[in-house]
Amino acid sequence: MYSIEYSKNSRNNLNEIFIYINNDNSLASINVINNILNTINYLKDFSNLWLKYKNWLRKLVNSKHKFTIIYKIDEEKQTIIIVSIFKYKNTF
Repeated sequence: MYSIEYSKNSRNNLNEIFIYINNDNSLASINVINNILNTINYLKDFSNLWLKYKNWLRKLVNSKHKFTIIYKIDEEKQTIIIVSIFKYKNTF
């Protein structure tokens, strides 16, 4: 089982998502963030199932809330590093 680490950029992404949604609906902001984090937790057991994206990166899609999660795998440390989280229409 892999561990999950978040880059500074991905933590900022989560914070921005939370703040943006929280302006309209505080309960929804908590639910969306929890759903994204639960999706990321799948990577602990199934890190290689998702699409390769730009060389050493992979892409996981959270279809419920339309977010894309970019991550890399450090096989040596048995760690998944979350690089970026953004809406489908954004670019990486």
